[in-house]
Amino acid sequence: MSAPIARILDSYPATFFRQSLEYADAGFGEAWALASRHAEEPERANMLGQLRHARCEAGFRKAARDNGLAVLAPHTEPAGGRYSLVEAGGIYLIRSNIQRHCGPPRATAFRQQWAEVNAWLSPLQPDLLREIRSPSTDRMCGMLVITAHPRRGEPTVPAFVGLGIPNADLTDWVRLIALTDLLALYHDADSAARKPSEAPVEVKDVAIPRLKKRPDAG
Repeated sequence: MSAPIARILDSYPATFFRQSLEYADAGFGEAWALASRHAEEPERANMLGQLRHARCEAGFRKAARDNGLAVLAPHTEPAGGRYSLVEAGGIYLIRSNIQRHCGPPRATAFRQQWAEVNAWLSPLQPDLLREIRSPSTDRMCGMLVITAHPRRGEPTVPAFVGLGIPNADLTDWVRLIALTDLLALYHDADSAARKPSEAPVEVKDVAIPRLKKRPDAG
């Protein structure tokens, strides 16, 4: 298990990711129902994207609140909108924009800012002419990655819901894992913790006692 994922398991409860998966599924269904009811083509496609974003953001925050995690909705810089931010154990989670692929998200200013805290996950480039300070490992950024099916695919459920750990310049993922696979890691860790330690093997004396004959015995 890689170090970033191990830190996630230590800091976040499994129920947060289970609910995030459930709310993402529900959010796509709600967005499709609302867009179908209130918009016609060609406006429906644009409204569907906006509603998916809104419902998934709300579900992300609700899953965090349900599990007692710190939840914020800070303004973007430069100002232009707001985004959801969840924190536990120095690990900050935000959402990637909804795409039709699992590649790195749109490199907005706020995503780039948070991705930079992952500099410690990239190997340092040695420079013999100057001293390079190792980046801090105190913080880490992850992103909830939700993708949509192609246009002719099923519109009411996501194609993929996972957790991505971006590298510092947002050009690739250090690790991308489906939430179903992440939940399986929680299950494996829980099973290992519950497994009873093996009891010491006791070797019993199976020798059969025999009475010695007395010297005067005939």
